Amino acid sequence: MVSELQKSLEAQLEPYAAYLAGTLLTSILLVKGQAGPAEPMGMPFSGADAQALEKALVALGWPINAWCGVLCAPGVSGRRGTAANERASEGASTVTSEGAPLALSPNDLRLICEIVDPLVVVALDEQARRLLIDAFIQAESGFLADFTPGAQTMVLGRRFVSVDGFEAALDNADTKQRVWAQLKHAAWSTPVNV
Repeated sequence: MVSELQKSLEAQLEPYAAYLAGTLLTSILLVKGQAGPAEPMGMPFSGADAQALEKALVALGWPINAWCGVLCAPGVSGRRGTAANERASEGASTVTSEGAPLALSPNDLRLICEIVDPLVVVALDEQARRLLIDAFIQAESGFLADFTPGAQTMVLGRRFVSVDGFEAALDNADTKQRVWAQLKHAAWSTPVNV
């Protein structure tokens, strides 16, 4: 049975469906900048990193399948647009010439964060970290300085965590260990140091 809240979230996020994976009723939002090699167009978080993220989140105390993922640039082009605005415009293109959705703008990402309303937001790579900075820099002047890989910061009541490239770390044991240590800031019970 689908709740009224679930229906409302689905309706509000419908313009962004091509960018989302996982459950919308969640307390943790995972933000990935670029599609990985195992992610075909239109299939965000479908590569090996999604399975590794699920295992990592469970180890950090999150329930199974309790995350929502946003893939900011699912296509091969880095062209940015405002997905919701372009969908609303008569005749405006919402896809790249390759047929992939446009990359999300900072405003799009901010809106998705506000609609999902998670307790924790995790930037999984450098592009996601930079887009989150662009999306939230006006909310708190200290956000830019504090939001470095391996650190956590609070903005508008949410804990933001950044890691050094989750998917890229899967192939290197040393990097994987460093990223795991960084991801621990996203644990369900981790206290926030602000």
